[in-house]
Amino acid sequence: MASNLFIIEAPGKRKGMSNMLWRAGVRDVEVMATVGHIGTNPEGFKPLAVDSEYREMAYRLKPDKERLAAEIGKAAKAAKRIYIATDDDQEGDVIARDVLRFCLDEEDRSRALRVRLKALAPGEIQAALAAAAPFDELSAARGDARRIIDRLIGSMSNDTGAVGRVQGSMLLMLQEQHPVVGVMTYSLQAADAKGDWIAKVPVFAGQDVPADAVVDGVAEAGRSEMATLAGRVMNHDEILLSASMATGQGIGSVARAMQSLYERGQMTYPRAKDCAITPDAFRRLQAIARMNGAGFDPSRFRAIRQPGGEHTHEAPNAMALDVPVNRRFDLLSLEEQVLVHLTRNLIDCGIPCQFETPRLADLAALPAEVATLRWHRVIPTGERLWEVGPVEPGFQAWTKEQSLLHFMSRNELGRPSTVVTHVEKFLSRDLVDESFELTKKGREWSAQIGELFGHQNISKMIENYIDNNKKPPSQMVADMIEICGLNAVGSAVQQQGFVHDEDYEIPAGNLP
Repeated sequence: MASNLFIIEAPGKRKGMSNMLWRAGVRDVEVMATVGHIGTNPEGFKPLAVDSEYREMAYRLKPDKERLAAEIGKAAKAAKRIYIATDDDQEGDVIARDVLRFCLDEEDRSRALRVRLKALAPGEIQAALAAAAPFDELSAARGDARRIIDRLIGSMSNDTGAVGRVQGSMLLMLQEQHPVVGVMTYSLQAADAKGDWIAKVPVFAGQDVPADAVVDGVAEAGRSEMATLAGRVMNHDEILLSASMATGQGIGSVARAMQSLYERGQMTYPRAKDCAITPDAFRRLQAIARMNGAGFDPSRFRAIRQPGGEHTHEAPNAMALDVPVNRRFDLLSLEEQVLVHLTRNLIDCGIPCQFETPRLADLAALPAEVATLRWHRVIPTGERLWEVGPVEPGFQAWTKEQSLLHFMSRNELGRPSTVVTHVEKFLSRDLVDESFELTKKGREWSAQIGELFGHQNISKMIENYIDNNKKPPSQMVADMIEICGLNAVGSAVQQQGFVHDEDYEIPAGNLP
């Protein structure tokens, strides 16, 4: 048994974690993985397993994780130092607490330190180890509170329809807003023949698609400024959407490709909201750009954060140097396509270009409906060798799942870890038609959910509350019920309390 035991989440990261710990100067290491969450509630809502004070009464170790928990406990007992190095997010905090609760004997818990792992990079690991501390029980409160409130809301489902915080809020918001169903690209001739002017406009559900994409007229160059080919580094949802369009694959397939890349150590944590990378990742990016002949200017790349900085996770990026960014897409597997796609975006954030706009006087002569569009063209001044075809005028339609993913991101519905599941489940329920108008079933469900939710986006309200509060979970749940006006949920639980099912047995020793 090793002196230093590190407990992480993803089994595919064990080798990468061991390598990075070696580079960070940590020796005699054993890395074990929880393989995601190890705690769970009873399936379904009978028993509800939440008492009248909003406390979970049957949260337990997953039966299929009992052997793994025993193995972790055995390794911990033999180790001199125990590091629970789960991700630096709310889910990571819940998993860390459950490791303490379900895997370690009571006498071993005092030796365990929480390492808030942000990225697999020597600098990040050194910063995380320097900040390692005993686990703060309230750290898991946010994840616990979200799980409890979601369970309470879900228990309100009945024959009229299923009730869920995220999908219910989405159904209500689809009555108020129209999703983007595609993008219209207009083109306008340039007087200098250096490339046409283009303007991109979102087309919303219910709108007619313009018939003519080529605007009659000519415009001379007006203002010009230095920029980069890509305006910003992409986060999880942006990669998911753009990679789905670039590869022609569904968002579920792209998400699985990202997860596979992550588990094989070829990409950093995929489900990141943040749009910055670590100095280590930046050095890798420079090397990839240099090896592939890209005119990358490091001084123009702005999205770098310091170890232990404000961002929870760095934006997804390649962990290896052999990314075939110059190879044709049709010669690559889907996983390679996704990795190349996000790496090209990162490199483009450092390739300089001229961003030009037409003369205002020339635009004023255009028809009123197109004169005020954001006309522009981009002229690279830094080289890149991969093929980039001209922007074709016309309408690019989105799939329903692409539209719904964009709608969820825009309205802060769901989290990166669950957004694909929500999109797929929502569309499978036949709640909206091809134009995102509510079906008869959708209207019936919406009526019930609207009454329960007060016609509010409670998903966003709950996430905002959780992000800004840190109290005992039962208190947070009570607060959210009051803030969101979930009177029916609160009343049902107060009347019901903890429902005991005599057929439901909790394995001994697994109660919190």
